Amino acid sequence: MRGIGVALVALALAGCGGGAYDWRSVAGGGGGLPQVAMAPTGETVVPPGRGAREALAVRTFTATPDGWAEVTGATCVVTAAPFLRATLVTPARLVLPDLGPDAPSLRAECETPTAWGSDTVAPVFSWPVEGRPQPVARAWWGGGWWWGFQKTGPLAYPDLAIGLVPRTQAAKR
Repeated sequence: MRGIGVALVALALAGCGGGAYDWRSVAGGGGGLPQVAMAPTGETVVPPGRGAREALAVRTFTATPDGWAEVTGATCVVTAAPFLRATLVTPARLVLPDLGPDAPSLRAECETPTAWGSDTVAPVFSWPVEGRPQPVARAWWGGGWWWGFQKTGPLAYPDLAIGLVPRTQAAKR
């Protein structure tokens, strides 16, 4: 029995040699943008999470002859139905809890006086190829609770880049 304990300690320490892994590095961009936290909607109980984290940048764009141009000052309502909701003005960085495998997709509906647009992003649960920790460190991170689930690894959302169209075109949809 004592040999098993020594082997487990040695195995755990072996995973520490792969270098430090910062799970926040998989989060979206938006450093320096104003932060807006998502709040519970009150419609249903929010599943237990692993704390708050900066998740993603929310930006709005419009098509121009030269490509895309960022539109600032659009008002967006971002929902993680049925749990969370936030209202923000672009560009902003959205902060939400890490709900692990219970994390829903995010939907943003944005508008200006002359344009409207929406987009949806799903959570990503994969370890990045570059900077991926050793297998023992990945198992230690999850504490084994995720074994067998497809949604493993740290939670990250891609940035939300919402394309705006003139309201006259949006009405034709």
